[in-house]
Amino acid sequence: MEIDTHCVRADEEGFKGQILDVMLKLGYYRTQHLMFTCIQTQADENSYVIPVFWLRTNVATINEHKQARSIRKKCAQFTVNIVPAVVTDEVEALYHLYRHHVPFNTSDTCTSYLHQPYLDNPFESYMVQVRDGALLIAAGFFDKGSRTIAGIMNMYHPNYQSFSLGKYLMLQKIDFARANGIAWYYTGYISTASTRFDYKTFPDIASVEVYLPVEKKWVPYRFMDKTHLHDYYMNYLV
Repeated sequence: MEIDTHCVRADEEGFKGQILDVMLKLGYYRTQHLMFTCIQTQADENSYVIPVFWLRTNVATINEHKQARSIRKKCAQFTVNIVPAVVTDEVEALYHLYRHHVPFNTSDTCTSYLHQPYLDNPFESYMVQVRDGALLIAAGFFDKGSRTIAGIMNMYHPNYQSFSLGKYLMLQKIDFARANGIAWYYTGYISTASTRFDYKTFPDIASVEVYLPVEKKWVPYRFMDKTHLHDYYMNYLV
């Protein structure tokens, strides 16, 4: 559930190309067929409200650390394909396993997470597929603009938890960005009141920027870490 949100509905052009670039730069993000922005969220239905701040990663400046290199090496045995996004029975089966493995509430199906019934997708969407032989063990969805990508969802087979497949999917999206001249990888939000979203600073926290909604600008996260963002939230957003 998103709190204090402002939503924008797509026109006939959708949220593609430079339109997506602009919306992401303004601190908006995708939910199903809309784009929204917020400064708070409720992580679970019965939980308290927590502050959030949007993040993006400068692809050109990423210097992958030891953990990233280790994950790449560990997952080198798997095959990776990036294809136009589509939700198949195989994807739904993986989502079902993942949904019952993660310790938080999420949509009942992958389709309902991504789409509204009977509406065309206004985004140019792709999916990273990771396979062990023929078995689909991880999938990650993202949207593409002209100079941006936005990570939407990652999921993995619980039996492969030790491979850090969520982070491996992030690395594959970064590889796609590098190969396609993408400048910015928008990863979603982080919270000053929870560690649940901290993985979004992976694989190089020095390349991460955070959006300041009052000034409407992006600044290096290393200058505005969680302590500073908490003070910013209390002083300017409450």
